[in-house]
Amino acid sequence: MISIAEAEHIVKTSTIVLESESLGLLNSIGHYLSNDVFSPMQMPPFSQSAMDGYAVCGTTTTFNVVGEIQAGDSNEYILKSGEAYRIFTGAMIPINTTSIAKQEIVERSNDVMTLTENLKTGTSIRLAGEELQTGDLVLKKGTKINAAAIGLLSGLGIQTITVFKKPRITLVITGDELTKQGAPLLKGRIFESNSFTLQSALVSLGYSAKIVLVKDDFSTTKETISTAIETSDLVIMTGGISVGDYDYVGKALNELQVQQKFYKVNQKPGKPLYYGEKGNVKVFGLPGNPAAVLTCFYLYVLTAINTMTGAVNSGLLKTKVILNHDHLKKGDRGHLLKAKLIDTQVQIHKGQSSAMLSSFVDANCLLHIDSTTNQIKKGSLVDIYLLP
Repeated sequence: MISIAEAEHIVKTSTIVLESESLGLLNSIGHYLSNDVFSPMQMPPFSQSAMDGYAVCGTTTTFNVVGEIQAGDSNEYILKSGEAYRIFTGAMIPINTTSIAKQEIVERSNDVMTLTENLKTGTSIRLAGEELQTGDLVLKKGTKINAAAIGLLSGLGIQTITVFKKPRITLVITGDELTKQGAPLLKGRIFESNSFTLQSALVSLGYSAKIVLVKDDFSTTKETISTAIETSDLVIMTGGISVGDYDYVGKALNELQVQQKFYKVNQKPGKPLYYGEKGNVKVFGLPGNPAAVLTCFYLYVLTAINTMTGAVNSGLLKTKVILNHDHLKKGDRGHLLKAKLIDTQVQIHKGQSSAMLSSFVDANCLLHIDSTTNQIKKGSLVDIYLLP
């Protein structure tokens, strides 16, 4: 049985990034760049007005208004000292413009405009190239493409980018005790929820998955896992990985010659965690208990996904904060506790059973207590993983 740190390290170092592909901007949302992007032009491409108002030339307080410039006007106008142009936001400023006087600080009578406040040279002018020069680095390799990135790139006239592919993911859910949503719930059975939990977590992070429910039958389990491996980059299984009489996942993985990287981690919840690979396909066998499933997903599966997709930071962000109450840990395993961070202090939630998801609903972090620590006093610094 290995430690949490060892398990994290094995997942990170054994996972390789997927191939890259060229995508249109709108199709690239949520992907990570597979190469640096450089600017093909300066931004802004010309010096422009940042306000609706008047482009002026000179330091006097009264100006003769000689014309009007709308956004998109491609003519080049020239100002002489003491002259002004009525101008609108985004419009190209005239040559010799010293400042833009916003319309709120001027009074106009016919073609004469008078300032009501002092105006500094350069006010409200967006200079050509002040954001980017031609050839400047726009976005680094490994940057996640979000709405702002797409807006920035489209403003530069870039239509396609090269990104790392997202993994093909299959969720294999095992257990004869599971009942599909909408079916009658018989005694001794429970509604299946792990597929909903995992699929929702994946969707919230920009990924999708194929879902397969499997009965506790060895041949069916083996065939299903085999197909999943052949058609996926990542296979996530829940349940059936322990050593019970009806836990067939481990035996199936062995017969399919999946190379085991580790099995069982010294943690609570989620001790019976399996991680293996066949070729470049990564295989996770998560415990069946709902809270253990989500904990292992965030700590290990998401690390593998982020590594596959080229993210700069593959694991959850880890930091130290202050615990705002005493806590006594039982047992000699490392604990991963649902908790809530408020400002710089963290509160451990009640209901830490691996079967309870209710304490996860309001959690924004996992508090990590190592295997050698049993008692933590209020005011102590503790380690937390920030949840996405």
